[in-house]
Amino acid sequence: MSTATTPAAPATPSTPFWSSRSALVMPALLVAVAVFLVVGIVQMEVADDSELFGPKAFPTLVVVVLLVVAVLLTVSILRNPEVPAPVEGADGEVVPTTNWRAMAVTVGSVAVFIALLETAGWIVAAAILFAGVATGLGSRRYLLNIGIGLAISSVVQLVFVGLLGLALPAGIMGVF
Repeated sequence: MSTATTPAAPATPSTPFWSSRSALVMPALLVAVAVFLVVGIVQMEVADDSELFGPKAFPTLVVVVLLVVAVLLTVSILRNPEVPAPVEGADGEVVPTTNWRAMAVTVGSVAVFIALLETAGWIVAAAILFAGVATGLGSRRYLLNIGIGLAISSVVQLVFVGLLGLALPAGIMGVF
């Protein structure tokens, strides 16, 4: 009696799960920020809860948006993992690449924003943050980045002060 055997599938090199899914770190950070906000919302002492849009409404909305974006981003990453283009080293070996310059400019911009927020004020610090992140993401139009950053931070300042009655740090702009 003979048994039919099926040919073995060709061996494929197995790739680790994280090799093309390292971007899952971002949804994890979004969930961590959402959990941090939930803890703050729960611990928030409010004088009167009778209002529909009280002091807990906006942070709750931010938590919901963070969780929705985290879920959608996770699904997108798992369904369509990005496989970086191989880069060959000097000896012909394929080496992974990271855009360290972009990461350094972006992280540096956040650090400068934090350092300048109280002294320079919201408008200046946020404009520098916007311009730095735009540059880190690849924009080379530096003056336009600063101009857009100033416009956006000014509008946010007007909305917070004029419509919400909340003061953002004025810094050097408080002199005028």
